[in-house]
Amino acid sequence: MFRRRVLPIVGGCVFLLCMSQQVMAHTSTRADSHAPIGVMGDHTHKAGEFMTSYRYMRMDMPQNYSGSKELSVAQVHDQFIVSPVDMQMDMHMVGMMYAPTDELTMMLMIPYVHKTMLHRRRTDDKQFRTDSRGIGDIKLSGMFSLKEWTNQNIHLNFGVSFPSGSINETDRTLLGPDRNLPYPMQLGSGTYDLLPGITYRDYTEDWSWGAQASTVLRTHKNRHDYVLGNRYEFTTWLARKWQDWLSTSVRLDYQAWGNINGADSRLNPVLVQTANSDLQGGQRIDLLFGINLMGQEAKSTDHRMSFEFGFPVYQHLNGPQLGVGWQGTFGWQKAF
Repeated sequence: MFRRRVLPIVGGCVFLLCMSQQVMAHTSTRADSHAPIGVMGDHTHKAGEFMTSYRYMRMDMPQNYSGSKELSVAQVHDQFIVSPVDMQMDMHMVGMMYAPTDELTMMLMIPYVHKTMLHRRRTDDKQFRTDSRGIGDIKLSGMFSLKEWTNQNIHLNFGVSFPSGSINETDRTLLGPDRNLPYPMQLGSGTYDLLPGITYRDYTEDWSWGAQASTVLRTHKNRHDYVLGNRYEFTTWLARKWQDWLSTSVRLDYQAWGNINGADSRLNPVLVQTANSDLQGGQRIDLLFGINLMGQEAKSTDHRMSFEFGFPVYQHLNGPQLGVGWQGTFGWQKAF
């Protein structure tokens, strides 16, 4: 399974590298020198440079799916006593990057996550909402430059995700107060996860494009005897520089993730789909549109603001499972 998914991704990056032949100096003073804000670990820095960032991400999941077929709440109730109706996730992420050498850039990402899910009970259509919030899994990663040409660069991504996010979130449900929440409502994985990847960038006078393959590889079961499925992602984007301070982008993002291995004994998989470890995997292709803005005054050239908004053009879920309706990201970056 790993070879079928990852080898074509790496091959695609190599293909882009071999096909690109333009010669044009890449400069960090143009707005598209950074990828769309939804891409993490897309660029490196020169020795001694430091960057801080803030991102706000919002995702809405308003519809149940089984495979690629939409399911009504009544259809979900044919299988489960309780059906999720809608879920929102908000994430605030603070990031810091520092380059000890020209070849190596280190990055620390600290997320704060807020999740809400609306449910409906089969017997009387009574609704209730659950809520969880707190620090998510902190990620420490690096980018190692493999090769840099006049207008192209390619680097390896690597890192570790630490189990700082809670997997013991509780809330009031129809079963009573302080009930353990199911898998999608927890704030972390409970495991140390590896984050390998590879990123390629290319520039012409008015255009830039790139591709990134990344994975989240789980290393062991957590203390509640389950492990989330591995996650594989491939994204590619095209950006147009209209002015040095303004660029727009379009991006395709493919993600695939596995079911949960094992099960949390505190959850009842018969009650609701989100407590069933066999109904957590799937795949999705998102289409996203972005804009990058960059200050051009002498004291503001290291300030950036970015926006990206998108929606799925395809999703196939091991369902019943809530699917994504739309997602958006706002970001601010400051380099020193």
